[in-house]
Amino acid sequence: MSKAPFILLVNPWIADFAAHDLWASPLGLLSLAALLREGGCGVAFLDCLDRRDPLTNSHPDVLAGADRGYGTGKYPRMRIPKPDAYAGFPRHYHRYGIHPDSFRKQLLACPVPDLVWVTSMMTYWYPGVVETIGAIREVFPDVPVWLGGIYARLCPMHAMEKSGADETITLETGALPEKIEVTTGFTVRNKTSWGSFPSWPLPAMDLVGEPGYAPVLTGRGCPFHCPYCASGILQPKVEKRDAASIYREIATRRNEQGIEDFAFYDDALLLDADRSLKPVLERLCKEGLRVRFHTPNALHVRALTPEWCRLLFESGFTTLRLGLETTRSDRQREWGGKVDTDSFASAVVNLLTAGFAPEQVGVYLLCGLPGQTPEDVAGAIRVVKEVGVEPHLAEYAPAPGTPMWREAAANAGFDIEGEPLYHNNTFFACRRPGFSLQDLRDLKDLALRARRAVRAGAATASFPTPASGAGNDME
Repeated sequence: MSKAPFILLVNPWIADFAAHDLWASPLGLLSLAALLREGGCGVAFLDCLDRRDPLTNSHPDVLAGADRGYGTGKYPRMRIPKPDAYAGFPRHYHRYGIHPDSFRKQLLACPVPDLVWVTSMMTYWYPGVVETIGAIREVFPDVPVWLGGIYARLCPMHAMEKSGADETITLETGALPEKIEVTTGFTVRNKTSWGSFPSWPLPAMDLVGEPGYAPVLTGRGCPFHCPYCASGILQPKVEKRDAASIYREIATRRNEQGIEDFAFYDDALLLDADRSLKPVLERLCKEGLRVRFHTPNALHVRALTPEWCRLLFESGFTTLRLGLETTRSDRQREWGGKVDTDSFASAVVNLLTAGFAPEQVGVYLLCGLPGQTPEDVAGAIRVVKEVGVEPHLAEYAPAPGTPMWREAAANAGFDIEGEPLYHNNTFFACRRPGFSLQDLRDLKDLALRARRAVRAGAATASFPTPASGAGNDME
C-alpha cells in the first residue's frame, strides 16, 4: 500500500453581481474531508470565502466583510471587470472572498499536496472557480487538480474545457474511493462508508476557523420532481440519517464548539421525519439545550401541522422559509403538486398560533419561469402579505438537465446552453416581451415593500400590480 496521500480541499471564490453568506457553508467539501480523514488520508482546507480573514479585511483594495445576525454576513469583495457575456448589463461585478495575496500566502504555507480538490456551486459562478484553480496552478504546477460540486455535475463539458482542472469529478460518492486509489495508489480504509450517507462521519467543522453557525443535513435527496429543480439530478437517492447521529452532531457542535446557530440544508426536512428529526427536537426540549435553527431551504407546508409547529417553536427554530412557489392552482399542479394555497394559509395559522412572529416566516415565490406572468407573481405577493407573513422572490435560474430546461433554452434570448453565465438569475436571460427585466425589478420592489408592511403590522395595505412588459429590458 502506498503512503497516505495529503489532499488539499479548496472552497473557491464567487464571481457575481451580488453574494451574501446566508448560511452558505461548503458542507459537501467538509463531509468529503471527514470521509478522507476517516479513510486514513491527510487533509487540509482553504476557504476562499472566509469572511474574517484579517489580511483581506485590512487590505485597502477590499470592501471588508461583516457579520450579521445568526452567523450570516457579508463577504469581503473586490470589484473586477465583467465578462463579455454581461457587457452592457448595468451592475457592478465582484470577486467575493479573500484577497488573492492572502490565498497565495495560505497556499505557500501548505505542504505540497498529492492532490488538490476544488468544489463548485452555482454554474454561473464558474469565473471564480477558474481564477481559484489558476492561483493553485501557480503555486503547485505539478499537482493534479480535481473539480467537483454543482457546476461540475451540471455543466461537465464546459467545466472540462474552461475550468483548468485536470479532471472534472461527476461520480457518485460511493465510487470515489476507487478513483482516489487509481490516482494516488492509496486504498482508503472506509470504502463501504462512502456509498451510504447515514454512515458518514460528522462533517469536519474543526477545519473552519471560527464558525458562526453549523450546517446540518438530516437527509439527502427529495421525493418530489419539480420541473425547475436540479435536486434529483444532483442527488437521485433519498436517504435519511437516524435520530441518534443527528442529535450527536447538534450536541457536539453546541457543547464542544459553542455553536448556537444551525442551518438545515435538507431539501425535504419535515417529510418522513417522525423517526429522524422529531425525536431529536423532543430530546433537545427535554434537556433544555438552547440553540437556534434556520431553514434556508423551504419547508413543505403540508407537513406543518399544529403539533409540528409547536415542536419547531419550542425547540428553537428561529428563521423559517416556506415553499409556496405560486398561488395559481394550475401551476401548483404543473410544478410538482406539493402545495396548495389553502394548505399554505393553514400552515401559517399553525405557525403563528404556535408562537412564531410574522417576520420569522418567509415564503418563497418563484419568479420569471417560462410561461409565468408578472401579474401571477404580483398576485402571489399580495396573498402572502395578506396572510400576514413575508414574501421572498426566488428568481428563476435555468438549471441544465431539468424538465424545464428545454423550454427555457428554446425561449431565452441568450445562449444558456453554451454559456453558464446566462444562468444567473440577476441577469435574467429568460426575460421576454411579457416579462421584462424591469418587470422583475418592479416585482422585487413590490416584495420588499410587502415585507416592510408585514413588519410594520400593515398587512392590509394595498399595492399596485406592475404592468406586464411595461419596462425596458435595459436601463
